[in-house]
Amino acid sequence: MEIKEEKRGDVKIIGLRGRLDAGTSPSVQKRLMNLMAQGERRLVFDFSELTYISSSGLRLLIEVARNLRNTNGKVALAALNDYVHEIIEIAGFTSIFSIYPTSEEAVAHAQSDGRGEESSTTLPMAA
Repeated sequence: MEIKEEKRGDVKIIGLRGRLDAGTSPSVQKRLMNLMAQGERRLVFDFSELTYISSSGLRLLIEVARNLRNTNGKVALAALNDYVHEIIEIAGFTSIFSIYPTSEEAVAHAQSDGRGEESSTTLPMAA
């Protein structure tokens, strides 16, 4: 797993390359928790190079979304391949996360203040 980071305005873009599974989720989680502890409140996940996501990866996304919701932050997903999009869809996460075809569109969403937007931040309960 390779993690790439880029800052655009007040949005941190997190690019994940490889597999997000039980073996890689702990290191990704540690990095994301550090970013949020440093004050990052607007995150975009660029999944253009993510080849696989397991239940551990899905659980990590929910944890990040909860943390950001509690601090009035925003999160968006971008550039999902067909396989990853299908997993996100089957898990029911399309109603939780804003998903965009490109990072640019996701960044625009994350930078918006939310006025006049519908928000669907209902998160499933932890198991």
